[in-house]
Amino acid sequence: MSLVARGAESTCRAGRVESFAYRGRHGPSGDPEAVAEALARLESAVDSRLAQIDHQVRNILRLLIRPEDSVAPALVPAGDAPVAVRCLGTFRFCVNGRPVEGWRSSKARVLFLYLVNHRGRPIPRDTLIQALWPNPDAVAAGTSLKVAVHSLRQTLGQLGADSSPLTIQAHGCGYQLNASHLWVDVEEFDRCFALGRAFEIQGRTPRSLALYTRAADLYGGDFLEELSDDWPMFRREALKDQYLYVLSRLAKAAVASGDYQGGIVRCQQILAKDRCREDAYRLLMICHAHLGQRSRVRAWYQFCVQTLQTELDCGPEQETERVFRLALAGKV
Repeated sequence: MSLVARGAESTCRAGRVESFAYRGRHGPSGDPEAVAEALARLESAVDSRLAQIDHQVRNILRLLIRPEDSVAPALVPAGDAPVAVRCLGTFRFCVNGRPVEGWRSSKARVLFLYLVNHRGRPIPRDTLIQALWPNPDAVAAGTSLKVAVHSLRQTLGQLGADSSPLTIQAHGCGYQLNASHLWVDVEEFDRCFALGRAFEIQGRTPRSLALYTRAADLYGGDFLEELSDDWPMFRREALKDQYLYVLSRLAKAAVASGDYQGGIVRCQQILAKDRCREDAYRLLMICHAHLGQRSRVRAWYQFCVQTLQTELDCGPEQETERVFRLALAGKV
């Protein structure tokens, strides 16, 4: 066990011992067998989580200290995880490579998504009610939450205890998803983006671009794009900003290396998410100019002008005008 995990384990176990000692003195139940059983369950859950954290820390440290910049980073593919959840684009939930379908209710499905993306701590019932039932009747919403939890437990229970280490644990204040060995695409995207930025700041461009490429490949669509609920909106926009940053870096790197067709593809991906990105239009014009495609230079410039006028009621920046003139003249 690493020093990081050992320190966390020591702190967690000290807290558990103190908590159980307090409950034994002051709680409603002083049954030593019940306390010992609860403590054993907690220790098992914490040990599993500590092992997962230790594995992640070792992977990150290995990536940060590995000197061979030309080698692609060894990241965890979805196929290697017994339980995989995809939230970028169309929601997919697979156990041992098989998709889980036949949800008993749409609210149970949304509850699962919320708990997956907020796991690691209990979620208060009031928070869940506010997220899943905006402006509810308090009594009816509380009952609906219990129904959704029951339905979700039935769905997870059908997966089998051996194949799906997923359980919904009730706390005094709410519910928590216990999930060991769970792979979530949005978490992998976050990790690739963060490590890519770290390598970029260090000037380790090949490693940074490899991580950005992995992040771009993971982005199958906007975060939980099928949901119209309010709670995913902030993270959806934040992840979209990160994705656009990744695409921008990949587009510029492609142009700098002379891969103009690759630059065109990345710029088109940017514009598919943000039609008003003038830097993408400028790179497109530069790429087509280098490929000798002046008609495409003019077409993208005209599309830029029209889009900005329609969407923002403004014209292009001076830099966009300058790049258009130079690209059309073949001087970029």
